[in-house]
Formats: sequence, C-alpha cells, structure tokens
Amino acid sequence: MKLSLTTPKGALVDADVDEVTAPGELGELGVLPGHVPLMTALRPGVLSYKAKDHDGVVAVGQGFMQVAPLPRADDAPGRDRLLVLVDQAMAAVDIDRDAAMRDLGEADKKLAAWKGELDGAYQALVLKRGWAQARLDAAARAPGAAH
Repeated sequence: MKLSLTTPKGALVDADVDEVTAPGELGELGVLPGHVPLMTALRPGVLSYKAKDHDGVVAVGQGFMQVAPLPRADDAPGRDRLLVLVDQAMAAVDIDRDAAMRDLGEADKKLAAWKGELDGAYQALVLKRGWAQARLDAAARAPGAAH
C-alpha cells in the first residue's frame, strides 16, 4: 500500500506500508492491503504504520483519510493508496512532551472554566486539547519511549 500523509505545510510521510491504524472520527480503524475503498473523517490522535523496514508513529490533527486502489494501465489489480490529509501532523520522535503537557493543561483549564456558548471558539479549544493529547499519546508510542 502507498501511504501519503500531507499537511498544509507539505508531505510528512510518503512510504510503502503493510498496515495503517488511524484515529477515525467514530473510533480507531485499521487498514490492510485489499481494504474496501473508503473515505472517513479523522480526529486528532495517533496514526501508526508498519513498513517492511520500519514502523512509524505520527500525531495527527483533524482531517480525512481515503483508501482507494491505485490505477494500473494493464487492468491488473493494483496496490491500494491511503491518502491522509490533516491540518497538522508531527512524527512521534520530534514531539516536545513538555510543551504538549503545558498545552494540554492550559486547554483543560480553559475548558473547565468555559461559561460561554458552545460555539466556534469552544470547538477550537476542544481541537487544541485534542492536538495536545495526540502529541502526548504519539510520544508515548514512539520507538524507544519509556513505558
């Protein structure tokens, strides 16, 4: 399968993989070769993948994932393509855990004190909290992370 993970800043992952696990809006989902075509919304969380030569763990923000066959000119069955488009992403090994903890604490404090409408500002704060938690979860699953 060909995994392409892209943010507005550019591609973060472009690799041949054997398995992907992603944070779907309705729960975690796994994709293996031959998966039925699908399009799903993603929530902030951890996307992990397994390739022949390495495994990867990435914190992702909200976005979308599409699973579709790669077209082939000879009409033979092709490989699958996983296209992941998210607003932000960061490899687990690059995450600053202290900054993520501070962001999570700040978001939790603001959410606990929220007295206004559940409007766009509130939703932005919920997403900020989700992104902080995604970074912490990904960092905990990074290769070599202390468990």
